[in-house]
Amino acid sequence: MEELVNKVVAAVMAELSRRGVKVDFGPPQSKNIKAVSPPNASVHVVDMSGFRSPVLLERHLISLAPEIKEIAVPAGTVITPGARGVLRNKKLILKSIPTTN
Repeated sequence: MEELVNKVVAAVMAELSRRGVKVDFGPPQSKNIKAVSPPNASVHVVDMSGFRSPVLLERHLISLAPEIKEIAVPAGTVITPGARGVLRNKKLILKSIPTTN
C-alpha cells in the first residue's frame, strides 16, 4: 500500500511540476509548527495556516504529550504514511476541522 501511495504522490508531484505549481511540504521558514490547543487538552490542533498545501507529517506527531488522544487537522489535509503509522502506534483519533480560508 505504501508503495502505491508513493507512486501516486510522485505522479501528482510530476504533474504539478509540469504545470508550474510549486508544492511546499514544509512549514514556512519564518514560523515554527505550533499547537493551538490549550495546555493539558486531549485534542491537539495542528496549525497549518502557513502551509500552501496542508500535509500532516510524522514530525507533527512524534513529540506529542501522552495525554493527547485526538489530532485535529484542516479538511483535505494529506496524511503521509509515516504520520499514519504514528497515529496507529499512539492510538490517536484523527479529526477533520473546516478550513478557514
